[in-house]
Amino acid sequence: MRIGLFSDTYLPDINGVVTSVELLRKKLQERGHEVYVICTYPGLIKVQNEGNIIRLPGAKIKQLYGYAVASPLHPLLYDDIEALDLDLIHVHTEFGVGIFAELCADRFHIPLVRTYHTTYEDYTHYINFFDLDIVEKYGKKAVATLTKKLADRAMKMISPSKKTADMLRRYGVKTDIAIIPTGTELYRFKKGTTSKEKIEEIRREVGLKDDQKMILYVGRIAEEKSIDMLIEAFKIIKMRGAHLKLVVIGGGPDLEKLRGLADSYGLEDYVYFGDKRPFDEVPHYYHSASAFVSASITETQGMTYIEAMASGLVTFARHDESTVDLVKDGVNGYFFDDADELADKLISFSELDEKTKEKMGQVALEIADEYDADTFCDKILKVYDEAIREYDDMYNVDETKLKNDYIYLTLSKGDKTKVEVVVSLDDFYNMGIRKDEKLKDCTVALLRRKEDGIKAYRAALKRLAMRDYSVSEMRDYLKEHTTVDDEVIEAIITKLEERELLDDLQYATNKVMMFTARFMSKKKMVMTLKKAGIADEIIAKVIKDDEDEEYKKALKKAYYYQASIKNKSLKAKKAAIMRHLYTDGFTSDIVDKALESLDMSADVMKESEVLRKEAYKVKKHYEKRYSGTELRNRIYRSLAGKGFSYDDIYAIINEME
Repeated sequence: MRIGLFSDTYLPDINGVVTSVELLRKKLQERGHEVYVICTYPGLIKVQNEGNIIRLPGAKIKQLYGYAVASPLHPLLYDDIEALDLDLIHVHTEFGVGIFAELCADRFHIPLVRTYHTTYEDYTHYINFFDLDIVEKYGKKAVATLTKKLADRAMKMISPSKKTADMLRRYGVKTDIAIIPTGTELYRFKKGTTSKEKIEEIRREVGLKDDQKMILYVGRIAEEKSIDMLIEAFKIIKMRGAHLKLVVIGGGPDLEKLRGLADSYGLEDYVYFGDKRPFDEVPHYYHSASAFVSASITETQGMTYIEAMASGLVTFARHDESTVDLVKDGVNGYFFDDADELADKLISFSELDEKTKEKMGQVALEIADEYDADTFCDKILKVYDEAIREYDDMYNVDETKLKNDYIYLTLSKGDKTKVEVVVSLDDFYNMGIRKDEKLKDCTVALLRRKEDGIKAYRAALKRLAMRDYSVSEMRDYLKEHTTVDDEVIEAIITKLEERELLDDLQYATNKVMMFTARFMSKKKMVMTLKKAGIADEIIAKVIKDDEDEEYKKALKKAYYYQASIKNKSLKAKKAAIMRHLYTDGFTSDIVDKALESLDMSADVMKESEVLRKEAYKVKKHYEKRYSGTELRNRIYRSLAGKGFSYDDIYAIINEME
């Protein structure tokens, strides 16, 4: 297999990513694979070729420990990358070289695997110069968005720990994640590989007194490593007169700051800073120490813990997901939460008998065996095989057509499977879909699920073209008439609101204007808007308390009912008008006031005429079945029920006889 390892950092840099890349390169080559490392160096123009190592020019960034960051654009290098005839690209960075790797993978149709080495959300303080909460919040959000975008374009993701894998899932990453802890060449840290003379030389270098035990930290000297907690612990150790000394090996932006902190506490005999050491020298420091300590909780895996345990050292660590599988409290190490607890446990450890310490060191060796470099390489190769196989089985984008603000995709597989999918313009561009490119099964499945959302969105647009909808009404419509879930419905609602096609305030304003034109009461307006799901605060904003306006509407409604109610006595007509106004939601005070103002003089004048018509109509209805007194009684009861006065009824009955 021909494999390209792309990384922004590589030898002679010393860090966890470099350790992982270099170890993988060696182990893959031992198995007969052709491996190329594409990385950076601090330079301006020229690309450096060193056998199978290609170094791209990059700018040296002081905040990144002096590492070089390259541009992602290297069009003149495409021919060289194509000539490598790579079977797979393995990316170890999210920056310039990583983006260049993605461009190469797309251009030459090469499956891409990505290892997520660094929890960048723990490093936002490097851009948060003024320690602002809003910068922290949006910095973490930007990290999550970028990470998801990069991860979803990979065939496989490799996470060094469950902690990091859980974080990626929290970001919304859908790509398969393989949890593979970075291995280490355990033989490099095996006890006995460092001579007694070398150990003595190191003890002299760090200024260790005869009765002092050396407690070692190896790693970057930076804020996220919480080395200040270690210094605080040794301030307590000095006060208690314990014979321990902290030796810090590594470089970084906080080196001088922490040296100053230790000096301010007068810890010259209790804390030593040794700066960076060559890769091959580091095991000697482990072999010279009595225990290893780290207060960092930002590790994706914790390679230095494994190196320390492979050296047979007892390990002190803060509680964190990345260390729970490594440190067994009281068995091969100790957990602590603050400087006081660390000081207590270091002093207690120093007072243990040698047999107990040796037993704990033996357990550490056994746990470290699980992180052997060969096991690491075997697991990586399995991921490579799966990625290549799945890449060959991906969908090919045969055709793309723009129609009505959507893209219609025609996809195919090697087994002649054909699929047609409708995607939004946003997804088409954001996901980088292009003709003759490949799409993963999970991506196609996602697009198919989103397709239902597109259809639902289009249905919503059609409804809105016919009439106004409130947010609640549209939500109910989508639930009843589409198959999409609540999450998709809410996304559609949000999109319609962003386009100002759904706006409850505007909806309520328009409705109130229409209701007012129909002389609707305030009470009925409120009920109607609440039924449409309009919030109380919006209703209060669009409907004002205006008693005079309410009276005018009630009076106009009363006149309308007066004209529409026929063949009723004056009394019955008033009662009917009153019932209608109450039904319309007007208050009793407003109804009484409207009826008092209602001019019913014409109805009074027509009372006798209306009674006569009703009397003859009732007589005609009953005279076929009744006569005499019974007929008179039937006519009387019917007319009385309609509100006519008794005297007027008797008069009209006598007139008819």
